[in-house]
Amino acid sequence: MYYEYKEKEKKNSFFVSIRDKGENSLLEVERKGENVNLTTYVRNDKTTHITIPADLFERMAKRMSQN
Repeated sequence: MYYEYKEKEKKNSFFVSIRDKGENSLLEVERKGENVNLTTYVRNDKTTHITIPADLFERMAKRMSQN
């Protein structure tokens, strides 16, 4: 598998994208203020989108990195 990781600073937000080149899928994570937007794309079609509070995302990421 080959993954491509990119980060961008945008006006009032921070943006990360992770692309799985083999599956042509993409995960986008964008922090806007106190919220984090997660969006997935498979074969260039938007498939899911969720917005969660930043503190919940940080708690989840911390817990996932511990195991």
